[in-house]
Amino acid sequence: MQTALRLKLSNAKATEEGEAAKHKLMKNENQPLKERNLKRQNSTSNLHRYFIPIKRVYKPPLIESVSKEEFEVFEDPDPVENVPKKVAEKENVENDENEKEVIETQSEKDNNVLHELEEKRQKEEQKKMFMLTRDNNDVTLGCSKPSSKTVTMLASCDDDDYNKISVAFSTFTTAIRASSSNSQVDVETSIEEENKISVMRKKAEKECRDDLMDVSGEYYLDNLKYMISQQAKHRPSSTSFSRQKHLSEKMRSILVDWLSDVVDGYDLQKETLHLAVNLLDRVFLSLDVEKTLFQLVGTTCMMIAAKYEEIYPPAIDKFAYITKYKYSVPDILSMERFILAKFRFSKFVPTASWFGTCFAKRMQFTPEMSETMEYLLDLSLMDACFLRYRPSDIGAAAICFTNIQHEKEAWPEKMIEETGLKTDTFLYVLKELHEMYIYASTSCYKSIFERYSHIDKERVALLPAPSSKLKKLFPTYFGNAP
Repeated sequence: MQTALRLKLSNAKATEEGEAAKHKLMKNENQPLKERNLKRQNSTSNLHRYFIPIKRVYKPPLIESVSKEEFEVFEDPDPVENVPKKVAEKENVENDENEKEVIETQSEKDNNVLHELEEKRQKEEQKKMFMLTRDNNDVTLGCSKPSSKTVTMLASCDDDDYNKISVAFSTFTTAIRASSSNSQVDVETSIEEENKISVMRKKAEKECRDDLMDVSGEYYLDNLKYMISQQAKHRPSSTSFSRQKHLSEKMRSILVDWLSDVVDGYDLQKETLHLAVNLLDRVFLSLDVEKTLFQLVGTTCMMIAAKYEEIYPPAIDKFAYITKYKYSVPDILSMERFILAKFRFSKFVPTASWFGTCFAKRMQFTPEMSETMEYLLDLSLMDACFLRYRPSDIGAAAICFTNIQHEKEAWPEKMIEETGLKTDTFLYVLKELHEMYIYASTSCYKSIFERYSHIDKERVALLPAPSSKLKKLFPTYFGNAP
């Protein structure tokens, strides 16, 4: 009994204690955080914590939903009970067909758009492929070694199939090749035209400067006196071929005729040809040249003259090409070093072309008269006998011949005062020029005659020689002239 009473008392105490603890907890929750009592439990190591209640702020949603009241509700109409089943089925079939047509049209539009995009992409890829550069080795390897698949495919195909494949492949590649080749040709032609225009402009500027120097009285007389004094310093001798053991005057004429073709082919200036022949004669005067090196010396002299006279001289490869690669580029360069060292780099010499051009500008020649004078000066290069005369005498004789042919005063007194040259000093030159002019059409070396027979050169080579006029003016020299 006593134990039972004790148990009841302990249970009553426990319930009272529990109610008191709950009452304290309720009070503690209503108090602020600072005044709350935090107690550590005896049995465990965890803390009994009380957190601050979080006040939630209302945020409107990103996408607001519209209430159902704002929508208009369309209800299906009441079904008609008396409509037959076949009519309803027909309407359903028609609706299905219309939907199918709409879907097909949309799919076709989508396919067309995709096809256009694919074509654009292919065109861009082709452009990129053509813009890429490849080495020649890659191209030759790709062309020389076909793949095994193509060989087996061609072996398995018949003749008709092979023709179809070849035609299809050709139609595919020709369009691409045509477009690429046309673009490359357009670029090359535009570059060539620009180069030609620049060359013509620079030539015109150079001619204007030369005209001002030659025509103006301030510089003309001083330049002429200086050139007359310089012409005797590096003048080649007419007896130069007598020292040559392996060469002859006929071989020289053949070489000069070939050099005139080179000048015509590369569109070089007339002064380039005269300077090249002058360098050639100077080499023959100082060296004993063998036959194997004869053409090499002529080619090298032409290259040196082109470098001195031309605005854009030809490349060295072109000079090797005109010899049909008989002489390589290193051979030409070594000969150039040897010749320049032999002459101590004094390569400029006043030629007959310089004196003739200077006299023609001073006398204000017409284009036809200038072409006649240049034709006579080029003919004087063919024969080695003209090496006996001074370049100024050859230029004055060409001027005199041209004036007589065009019915003008042969050699005016004004030119005698300015140059100091009289007709008696160059009458022998005039006689030999007259003979060269007559027999040029029947000569074995016709490159100069054919060049001056074209319309570009006013066809001055086809004009008749003024033999009768020369006989009247100079009967003692031209009495027995043809």
